[in-house]
Amino acid sequence: MEYIRKKISLENYTIRSIPKSVLITNAEGKTIIDENNPKYFYGKIPDYKVDTKGDFILDSFGQKILNTINIDLHITQDIDDMGLFTDKPFVPSDTTLPYPPPDFNSFSYGRLAGAPLNFYTTGNNTLTGNTDDGYLNQVKSYRVDSNNNPIYVPFLNTSDDSNNTFNGVIGENFKKITYKIGANPIEVSEYEQNIINEIKSGIEFTTYKKEFINTIDEYGNNISFFKTDFMTNNGGWNVNNVGLSAIIKKEEYLGVVFKPEVKSVVFINRGVADIFERHAILSELKTTNDIDTNRGGLVRI
Repeated sequence: MEYIRKKISLENYTIRSIPKSVLITNAEGKTIIDENNPKYFYGKIPDYKVDTKGDFILDSFGQKILNTINIDLHITQDIDDMGLFTDKPFVPSDTTLPYPPPDFNSFSYGRLAGAPLNFYTTGNNTLTGNTDDGYLNQVKSYRVDSNNNPIYVPFLNTSDDSNNTFNGVIGENFKKITYKIGANPIEVSEYEQNIINEIKSGIEFTTYKKEFINTIDEYGNNISFFKTDFMTNNGGWNVNNVGLSAIIKKEEYLGVVFKPEVKSVVFINRGVADIFERHAILSELKTTNDIDTNRGGLVRI
């Protein structure tokens, strides 16, 4: 349980104006305040909002507006509060839409009644860009040439998990080195045997041997590296990674969620106006836990 302590100044809600309509002239000819006037609210917090003339403020329906003291609370919840949910196979509406609406975007439309799965899938997206040659060290072999430069062996898998991941060179010439990080070993093997023309898995890097990039790092140091391009096919959203399902509450977990339980401890500090203030505070303490509850500037031992 977490205690939330807030201080609210009641002065912001207290009326400190005296309308002219509550001023009267007594028998001696002096102007005095008619405290019995229904528009006299000085020093009070009226039940309904009033203006400077003492008239009630009305809403658009002509009704008086309650004068409430607002306390902002931000209530959070976790999976234990929400209970457990599960997926249930989603069946589109009997009337299936033949084609998406103009400029259909699932992020803005959300779930669309009658929309089949292909409304939410997209084509392959190829991402390209530039980076440094940091991954080049991961695909070099342990051998070096006569100039002590690393030798890159095509299709040598340097991954720690060679059964599931391929990290290695797929092509090299005097200008550049082309290599893959995180590719499918089976797909690479088929590419090596000319069964397929392209390796779609993993990230493909191309490092140019005679082109350098000179720049400054985040610490202001001058750095230099071989120019490197990268390309990856993220596959987009397809029938293999997108599904339609309805989120439902499991019946056996009905009733897990309860209404928030709010315990409030309110004590009005009257300052020096009441000589029994300290005794009144102590009268609120029934257990040692109450000392912790009221320790925020109210009780000090």
